[in-house]
Amino acid sequence: MIVTCTGKKFGSLANPKIVSRTSPKLPCFALQVSAKPKAATSVSFLRVKGMRYCLPSVQLSAVNSTSYTVQPESVPSTSYPADDFANDRRPVILYDGVCNLCNGAVNLMLDLDPRGEFRMAALQSPAGRRLLQTCGRQPDDISSIVVVERGGKHHIKSDAILRIAQGLSNPFPLFALFGVPVPPFLRDSLYDLVADNRYSILGKRDVCRLKDDRFSERFIAE
Repeated sequence: MIVTCTGKKFGSLANPKIVSRTSPKLPCFALQVSAKPKAATSVSFLRVKGMRYCLPSVQLSAVNSTSYTVQPESVPSTSYPADDFANDRRPVILYDGVCNLCNGAVNLMLDLDPRGEFRMAALQSPAGRRLLQTCGRQPDDISSIVVVERGGKHHIKSDAILRIAQGLSNPFPLFALFGVPVPPFLRDSLYDLVADNRYSILGKRDVCRLKDDRFSERFIAE
């Protein structure tokens, strides 16, 4: 933001006027005053049209006899979590990327999902860890497959399996229809039995699977 004023000292900036606006994330102000201010090397805030702009730790550098630039020594950066559903509303299946059994299931799901109803992300990937946190789970929790939907809704364990079956080609939606009435504690007990022994069943790979060249648009990793 660039501001001009006619005041004679920083403590009282009279009639300030906004000339132009730059990036709102960079609180850098160029001040033009009618006289060179007294030995001032820092200022805690500026008042512009009744608004108080805090400037944590700033330095004044002379541009000419009547123009001074105020720049912060450091501007803390603000990071915002990525929105994985901003441009694509398809649910995301989070799978164990080093589990051979899980990767075999991913291959099966890709083949049985010709319409591309689901996207994939490894639980160990940055995208997977981010989505786990979106669901309120620990980012390093790889104990269960997770289906994450837009708005933070998610399914785990046997509920996730049934949600996936509903979106696959026939006859899997029919299997899901018969599986839903089964009490969750029974379904989850069977799921836990397989999940807890998944590395013993088919082993694990040395490299985490983050993508598939055949379905590059279906995988998110970063």
